[in-house]
This record gives sequence, structure tokens and C-alpha cells, in this order.
Amino acid sequence: MEKIGIYGGTFNPIHNGHLNMAKQMGNMLELDRILIIPANVPPHKVGVPITEEKHRYEMCRLACEESRLFQVCDIELKREGRSYTVDTLNEISSKYNNSRLYFMMGSDSFLSVIKWVGFEKIIRLATLCTAPRNTKEIPQLLKMEQLLRSKGAITRICDIPIMPISSTEIRNRISKGLNVEEVLPQKIVDYIKKNGLYMKNKGVL
Repeated sequence: MEKIGIYGGTFNPIHNGHLNMAKQMGNMLELDRILIIPANVPPHKVGVPITEEKHRYEMCRLACEESRLFQVCDIELKREGRSYTVDTLNEISSKYNNSRLYFMMGSDSFLSVIKWVGFEKIIRLATLCTAPRNTKEIPQLLKMEQLLRSKGAITRICDIPIMPISSTEIRNRISKGLNVEEVLPQKIVDYIKKNGLYMKNKGVL
């Protein structure tokens, strides 16, 4: 049975922190592949300006070239309206019906997933996976893990180092003309420069 990781996000832009977490978590969980899924309209960002989907998709595609484990997936970009995790997992589960799905999320999402639309179905479709950003967060994650498991969820908290990188900070640095090569793959840096993304008066800040 193939083990598939599901890693979604706005990816505005996708950066080394995203890729590092996905790669390390994938190795720890012994995943066969990880689907990197840029979101269309995340429910928590409705009304917030977001860089065009074609650019976010292309940056994800370029990032996926760095690892045989990664595969970009446009399933949410093709769907009209808001992007709900339950819909994405349902589609992927139908397409890969002989696979085991592992939904990879940041610790903040793990702590709030119980409130998400379709939570009961989400935990039937996939194992919920996360990693603590720091040691102080571990007790809170373990408490939530107990609650999630009492609801029938299968969970994995992975002990891996998290790179403290923020897409918002990256966009701000680019808008100020500061260097971001230490936090982005070179292909992404080149793409951002070529398309003038996140520059003042040219992109979304």
C-alpha cells in the first residue's frame, strides 16, 4: 500500500521551511511521495490579497524539482470557491483508493483542526501529522493529540527541527530589496525576480 503525504498551503511563496518540514516528516513516516498542494482560496484568508495562483503553482512546481519525494498537485486550484481540506482529501482518497494518506500540517493547524469543516470525515480519510515549533509547544500538542484520538483520529507528532521561516517576512524582505537567498531555493529566487513578485507596487506585500 502506497503511503502518500498531503501538504497544502497558500505557499506565498513556498520556502525552505516548508520543504524542510515536508522532507523530514516524509522520511520519518517513510512516505512514498508527498503531494504539495497550493490552495485556491483558503477559508481563513478570504478577502486577503494573495499572489496569482499561476505564480504560486509554478513556484511549487520548481520547488518539487528539488526532490524525488515531492509532486505538485493543482487539485485545489482547479476547484472553484474556497479550498476545504475535507474536499481535497476526499478527492485524493478516491483517486488513490489503495493508498494510506498522511495529512501534514503546522502545529497551529493541528491545534485547531478539530474545528475545521468536515473534521469527522478528515480523520477517517487521513492520519494527522505535525511537528512542534519549539519545546514549549509539546505539552499543548500532546494534550490535543489525546483529544483527537478520543474522537477516533490517528495522529503522529514528529520530533523534527523546524526552520523558523515566515512567508510574510519573506515578502516583506523582498519588498524592501533585502536578500532572501538563504530562505528560498535559488530557482524560486530567480522566478520571483523574473516576474517582479512581492516588489513594491508590483506584487502582494
